[in-house]
Amino acid sequence: MRTNPTGFGSQRPLVLAMPWLMIVTVVSISLSGLITNDSRIVFGQDQRNEINWLSKEALTEHNSLPISVMWRDAELKDRLMRFSANQRVAIFLDRRIDPSTIINLTLNNVTTEQFLLEIAKQVEIGFCQIEDVYYLGPKETANSLASTSELLLKAAKEFGKRTQLRWNRLGNLRTGTVVEPKQLLLEIAKSNEIEIDGISSLPHDLWSGLDLPASSLACRISLLLVGFNKSFQFSRTGKTIKIIDFTAPEKVTQTYRDLPDAPSVSKTLKKEFKSLKFSTQRDSISITGPPDSVGNAGIKAIEAQKPEMVTGSTTTFSLTTRAARGTIFATAAQRSQLKFSYDKNNPAVSKALNEPVPIQAVNVTLNKLLEMTIADSPLTFEVTDSEIIVSLK
Repeated sequence: MRTNPTGFGSQRPLVLAMPWLMIVTVVSISLSGLITNDSRIVFGQDQRNEINWLSKEALTEHNSLPISVMWRDAELKDRLMRFSANQRVAIFLDRRIDPSTIINLTLNNVTTEQFLLEIAKQVEIGFCQIEDVYYLGPKETANSLASTSELLLKAAKEFGKRTQLRWNRLGNLRTGTVVEPKQLLLEIAKSNEIEIDGISSLPHDLWSGLDLPASSLACRISLLLVGFNKSFQFSRTGKTIKIIDFTAPEKVTQTYRDLPDAPSVSKTLKKEFKSLKFSTQRDSISITGPPDSVGNAGIKAIEAQKPEMVTGSTTTFSLTTRAARGTIFATAAQRSQLKFSYDKNNPAVSKALNEPVPIQAVNVTLNKLLEMTIADSPLTFEVTDSEIIVSLK
């Protein structure tokens, strides 16, 4: 799905995400689509390590690869932000959504959008892709946010080339660890030489720090305002914007990709959603119509996505955990499609496998992960073409 809303995309990242462990199977992807931008302003102090977010073609490619996720008693925002950073897929959670909502899910070989759809269903919200950011928030907002931002970019053209360039100019949205959105809006306005009318209508609020990829000025301001159910419109000259209540447009357009047989999916959707307009390509469908109807059709389109299975992948593991050695061995074996065996009759082996160990690893091989796991223990291991075997040294 590219830049348009939905009510509720070897292998690309295959992720097992638990309260204590995330394991990722990845293949190399083109870096040509990674973020490039002409504005690197970081607002506030205490700058965090910036993430090299996926964007454009690289994001589209990543979203069509399979992921597997297991969450148990996970707090929504904390786990979602960890997933976002690990996968380098930018996610923005609306302030109106309870960040402490508990999520339990198990998904195997799904697209990123199918994963987000499952979260949206559980929390009874919607999600959309606005430029290179996934937004999760109220359904009625998610169904139209991206199209609203696109309409604002079109409106900027009416005020001449300079205004059009200003609103299309890419810039990061990175802040300190705590940010006041009203102050952030004023700083963005100052750095882009615009005025904001009606900003006093926004209540005082404090957010945890933001880190989002390069996006248009219209996208950044739209994301900051939407949690207050606000948007903006241009003044007569285009040098001032006025904050207004968020209102969904009458029609939106959204595009869904990674469909193995888009014509067949389109045919099915046309029968159910007769009032909508469909434009179909080999592996994608663009849908136009009222936001709610398009969002409902979008759910079915996402459910029809098939992750792209690529042979010849290289398995690597990234995790920060303190877990029993046996748990790490078993999970690594599962993700590598290997058996895990050890001498269950040897108390020393069982004791060592039950001991928790701290592990912090980024993109390490299976052998390296297992070496880290058995450090300072009496264990050794052997990896065959079908099995991981653990024994005493």
